[in-house]
Amino acid sequence: MAPPPPELMDDVTASLAPDLLSEILLRLPLDDPEHLFRAALVCKSWLRTICDPAFLRRYSAFHGSPPLLGLLHRRQVLQGDPAPRLARTTAVPLFPDPAFRRALDCHHGRVLLHASDDGWYLIVWDPVTGEQHRLPESGIPWLIYSAAVFCAVSGCDHLDCHGGPFRVVFMATDDDDELVKASVYSSETGAWSTRVTLDDGYQSWEERYQARYQAICRGELDTPYVQPRRGALVGDEIYFTLRNGNAII
Repeated sequence: MAPPPPELMDDVTASLAPDLLSEILLRLPLDDPEHLFRAALVCKSWLRTICDPAFLRRYSAFHGSPPLLGLLHRRQVLQGDPAPRLARTTAVPLFPDPAFRRALDCHHGRVLLHASDDGWYLIVWDPVTGEQHRLPESGIPWLIYSAAVFCAVSGCDHLDCHGGPFRVVFMATDDDDELVKASVYSSETGAWSTRVTLDDGYQSWEERYQARYQAICRGELDTPYVQPRRGALVGDEIYFTLRNGNAII
């Protein structure tokens, strides 16, 4: 069937009150965001309504969980680096994929990537707006590690975190002394916090060395390896796990 003539569409859209138009667009199905994308191309008034931050927040609250735009592969380090690509699950055009080596985490509309060309660095990427932030590494000489990114706005409902401040937590087993260390990056200060070290209960390096030597002789693993898995974000806390004893940090 041929599409209606433009003059008829102009009459229809002009006859809809803004509140009524908003209520209709609010009920567009969430299974594929291309519905909103196509509706925004109808006319300027529909585009203004759909791009209104208040409407987008209502749309998110009305439908609940946002749709899955794509899938970033993340395998354990022992299995090799993952393919540096985003497997799309929607027809909506996204901004070009950033170049990266490993996908580490995603929270509150942001993706955390580990990249390497002239040296290792981190990328915080918004796949909807295409905004990217390149972060230097935390300064921890990592042997094995995990990291997380999250919104830094207190009391935020995380329905529309685009462009706001964020934090990145990097936790690793130090490649030099094999201690678990962590640091936090703030987008507001543009710097990493002072590194903190997990207390392993030993009073000196000699005591720690003897304990680990005895564990090796018994065929046990004593090095506190940070498991390269996504951290669990619960409220204002992020939980990581260690390989030995499945301890939780």
